[in-house]
Amino acid sequence: MPENDLLYSQLCRLGMDAPAARVYSCLVRTGPRSIRELAFELQAEPAAVAAAVAALAALDLAAPPVAPDGEVEPLDPGVATKQLQAQREAELTTAVNVTRRRYEGYRRAVATPAGPEAVEIIAGDRLQEAVDELEQSAIERVRSLDAPPYGSPELANPIEVANLRRSVRYQVVYTRSSVEDADFYRANIAPCIAAGEESRVISSVPAKVMVVDDRAAVVLLTVAETDRNRSGLLVRRCSLLPALIALFDGYWERAGSLSGPEVPVAGLRPLERELLPLLATGATDEVAARSLGVSRRSITRSMERLMQLTDSASRFELAVKAHRAGWL
Repeated sequence: MPENDLLYSQLCRLGMDAPAARVYSCLVRTGPRSIRELAFELQAEPAAVAAAVAALAALDLAAPPVAPDGEVEPLDPGVATKQLQAQREAELTTAVNVTRRRYEGYRRAVATPAGPEAVEIIAGDRLQEAVDELEQSAIERVRSLDAPPYGSPELANPIEVANLRRSVRYQVVYTRSSVEDADFYRANIAPCIAAGEESRVISSVPAKVMVVDDRAAVVLLTVAETDRNRSGLLVRRCSLLPALIALFDGYWERAGSLSGPEVPVAGLRPLERELLPLLATGATDEVAARSLGVSRRSITRSMERLMQLTDSASRFELAVKAHRAGWL
């Protein structure tokens, strides 16, 4: 077995035990072989090779011999490697969580004072990179007060969508100006809501804040203060962090719902489900049409149908009845 066998090393990295990885790598390199031939090729005991073949068969990576002198055939690794990857990721997540909990216990017991690194000023090109790195490190929850301006030239947020897929909870309070930006709504807000984001909307926020796992936060200025964000604060564990969390919680409680119903509501069409949260923010028909990428006439027809469904005489009455029905 070559010492630099890439397949063997990568299978071990996925969590497969070394004997099974050696046997599978050998089979892929040489083709089907009997237990005896594999033992000779690998300079191993036949009993050890047989055990490795059994382990591969349990992972659906090899077809065991049907006769004592029959050949072992390697199988498609697609499903098995995905299972190994998922198991490895779960193990790594557990390891990260245990490490952080142990350090938190140490920090609480020792009560060391926060050093100058507790609050760091980040500027220039490093700012967006630091924001992305912090968001990618999220394990449990991200809370955010969101408002223009936006530092990234890309409107979409693939990091959040990826985090939501791995069960990171997102709570985001948007300003009305963000929601009324049709391009931003279509490219960023709508896909994140569809992926599971919990969203609310409010008229304005004092600062842009993103808190990750109650262990770090980024603070930026809003468009009311600057046209472009070129610097921000990275806040780690110190007395400022709980204050930022309390700031978010206060705005979250005051904000109105933006996310639509989590499950399909009988009688509501898909466009109507997307339209209701926008109307609740006070968006006009024209803004709703741009944000949802449909014609204004489609919005008008949907509004008329919603008014009929709820027997409402005004938009305000529609919003009240939609909220009572659990549509918002």
